[in-house]
Amino acid sequence: MPKPTAKKDKKIAPRVAHVDFFVDKERSFIKYVKYLSSPVQIMWRNFLVGAFQGIGFTLGTALLLALIGFITTKVLGNVPFFSDFSDAIRIWLENTLASQ
Repeated sequence: MPKPTAKKDKKIAPRVAHVDFFVDKERSFIKYVKYLSSPVQIMWRNFLVGAFQGIGFTLGTALLLALIGFITTKVLGNVPFFSDFSDAIRIWLENTLASQ
């Protein structure tokens, strides 16, 4: 049996890659059809997506508000109205936390 030459390999390689692409595409399609035929899997995935979106929204909002509060106290700490307001909030928080 003769060995394949490099010239033949170069001609066959694009065809093999083309067929491999369609095989992968067909496998992906079959996997997608199986996913769509399972309502439990769809509900579970949607539940997880919603849970992680809710956690991300909550953490992002908390970090953003903390950053805004920190910047506001540093920049506007010497302005009388804002410094009085921030002192009132600090005292209220200390009293609330101390009573618990």
